[in-house]
Amino acid sequence: MTIGGGVVQEGTVLDGRYRLIQSIGAGGFGQVWAAHDPKIDRLVAVKVLTGDASSSRQAARFAREAAVAGGLAHPNIVTVHDFGSTTHAGQACAYLVMELLPGEPLSRVLEVGRLPLPKALHVAACVADALKAAHDADLTHRDIKPSNIIIRASGKATVVDFGITKSSDERHDITTTGVLIGTPAYMAPEALAGTFDHRSDLYSLGCVLYEMVTGRRPFTGSSWHLANQHINEQPAPLRTLRPDAPVDLEWLVTQLLAKDPAQRPACAGTVQDVLNEINDRHFGTTPPSRGRDLAHDIQVSETEAATGAIIPLRITERKACLACATRTDKTAAQTCTTCKGEGSVIREQHTHKVRIPAGIRDGQKVRLRELGGPGRHGGAPGDMYVTVHIDD
Repeated sequence: MTIGGGVVQEGTVLDGRYRLIQSIGAGGFGQVWAAHDPKIDRLVAVKVLTGDASSSRQAARFAREAAVAGGLAHPNIVTVHDFGSTTHAGQACAYLVMELLPGEPLSRVLEVGRLPLPKALHVAACVADALKAAHDADLTHRDIKPSNIIIRASGKATVVDFGITKSSDERHDITTTGVLIGTPAYMAPEALAGTFDHRSDLYSLGCVLYEMVTGRRPFTGSSWHLANQHINEQPAPLRTLRPDAPVDLEWLVTQLLAKDPAQRPACAGTVQDVLNEINDRHFGTTPPSRGRDLAHDIQVSETEAATGAIIPLRITERKACLACATRTDKTAAQTCTTCKGEGSVIREQHTHKVRIPAGIRDGQKVRLRELGGPGRHGGAPGDMYVTVHIDD
């Protein structure tokens, strides 16, 4: 790779410190290398400015990325360690040092094909979480796309490349008037017209989510065709390409890809919550939990206790009476015609058959497996313990 007339290659040492080991990809305006930092003996990722390193705008873009990402301490945002400039082969050179992420870009993962639905939802939720942190800091990313999302070995996703992030502070806005900033395949309609806010990031996330679920982008073609489609056309409905996708996921993607920013979700935090809810509801990502055990009493005769019997046990579940729940006057609550003064009404009734073994003793308990409280997210129900009382 040539930078300002010099050649950066494996073994090059930047600024007398960072030894480049292997090229691992290209980010916006930079080539990314795995490198070794001998000062603290760790592997890092170093993004080296490509093109004309003497350009003040290019260097400012790098400095911006360092300042933005460095100020966002978040598990789903790449950690920035250092930023500097030096000379290499007699030419100015800028570099950015980040954590070396164990994983691969989502763009490479998608080359194999669409993702399993739970994984797509999880990755999108991680990105939404990262965007929430950025948006809360009054920053928009402006280039959310698969190559800027790293899938970690743990399955989590990390957002990288904040080089074209925009803030409300105009001193930090280093974009050029009339120059398209972003990647057309994932850009919101308003961004193509030169305006941008946090909801534009959500549109881009919708494009990425659509691609993860269906295996193809919402729109394809040349830059001109992409711009026209983003502004004027609707993508194929999600479930026509992925019939097993939940209906509520299709609805969320439709909202994210709304042409009018006002019709998109209000914030990234809301999107994250909805994604987690869909994943939890349809794919049980929350660990299963066992239902609670229940206890009841039952009366039997001496004969039934001695010889054994099958006794019906009616269990009544009650809930608070809404008609009198808000009444503070105790006398008025007692006159409630809905619950007849009991304060609760019957929600459900179940009848179970309890087998009483011959020779059971007074006070002995009978265990009824999995007839207790229901489990959650696929967990087993609890048990029911029936205490037997023998009539005198």
